[in-house]
Amino acid sequence: MLERAALYGWLARRYYAWRPYLPARLLYHPDFFRLRALLAGDAAAIDALARRRLRRILVHALAHVPHYRRTVRLSIAEAAHEPLVEVLAAFPWLTKDEVMARQRDFLDSRLDPRRLLYATSGGSSGQGIGMWRNKRLADIEKAFFAHEWGRFGFSFDKSRILRIGADARRHVHEPPVRMAGNRLMLSPYHVGPAHRAAILAALNRFRPDYVHAYPSSAAALAELLQPGDLDVRVRAVLLASEPVTPAQLAALRRLFDCPVSLNYGLSERTNLAFATCTGMENPAYRFQPLYGWSENRWDGTRAEIVGTSLWNDVMPLIRYRTGDYGVIDAGGRCAAIDGRAQEFLIDRAGNRIPGLSIVIDEATWDFVRLYQVRQRRPGEIVLAVVGRHGPLDAAQRAFLLDAQRRRWGDRFDIALQEESDIPLAPNGKRKLVVSALRA
Repeated sequence: MLERAALYGWLARRYYAWRPYLPARLLYHPDFFRLRALLAGDAAAIDALARRRLRRILVHALAHVPHYRRTVRLSIAEAAHEPLVEVLAAFPWLTKDEVMARQRDFLDSRLDPRRLLYATSGGSSGQGIGMWRNKRLADIEKAFFAHEWGRFGFSFDKSRILRIGADARRHVHEPPVRMAGNRLMLSPYHVGPAHRAAILAALNRFRPDYVHAYPSSAAALAELLQPGDLDVRVRAVLLASEPVTPAQLAALRRLFDCPVSLNYGLSERTNLAFATCTGMENPAYRFQPLYGWSENRWDGTRAEIVGTSLWNDVMPLIRYRTGDYGVIDAGGRCAAIDGRAQEFLIDRAGNRIPGLSIVIDEATWDFVRLYQVRQRRPGEIVLAVVGRHGPLDAAQRAFLLDAQRRRWGDRFDIALQEESDIPLAPNGKRKLVVSALRA
């Protein structure tokens, strides 16, 4: 596993080093460009195409995906010709537990998983899910971001990007920044007074056009610097993975004074929504209709967000319950999305570490069903886990502890605690990070 990770790291460095100089046609699947053209169409054309894509993915699932062949009482002919609303309703709601219990049943039976990309994510719920996909699907997803962020002049392969996220993390003894092609990678662990001078010098040398970050990390940077510190005018701040608070927006406006783009998405890639802030307001999200079919499942007075990917023919998830809540109107607008949370951890030196920088190894979810990081004292964390098949054995416990001690051992003392269950928070989700400290 370590050799494969090292090879991946080497390839990634080479890719980002050469990407700014290569023609886009060599970088992306042809469907990336087809999607960019389709997204430029009018609303009526996009709506019609979304309906055709939905029917196509439903028929595909019944023809080639074992789970749906077994659970949906509908023939392929009926799926192809009956009213679309009735066909979709024949597919039952789908949960993360169901997918993880029988992952291979959701994969197109004609495909060899060894030839696909596989990734898992803990997400904000601390409940992992593994997904297979190929480069075509990765490039299709990138087309939606390129379309949305292209309104600000953004380009993945040409723009100068300041990136603050889990992929930029560094150990405590390492410098806070490194270069990766057209991106300046700033470790979210290092955004604090101790590294202020090094961060500011790197920013003014690099002169980023865009900031791509977690809201909490971008806001921490904005609180660290003063408006006159930067020698460059950032064109847009592109935020992902968390909700943004009014205080964070105020800090970002004060330092950068530019549009702020928010997006809602998830590892399962069933839904995608964007919102743009040009002032201090918290704007409504708009779900992208051509990315996924978004609907609500009502649970008493709460509206859970449910999604169906319109493009994932590798591992289609249909009517997938996201565990997030928000009422989606007929135009795809959602005033607020509840359930996406961000917590901080406090390390031995008093630094605030963003919870979403936690990385959980893929193999963890083979034997762990639920995962939570708990903190009661600075510099100490407890990994609370629920076994997928009962109590963990000694090798599994050692794997969990060793993996996180490699990443976090220079910042925290780490212990492991097995639980029979991890209860839901009041918002209906399990939190990945629970802290008794005031960050």
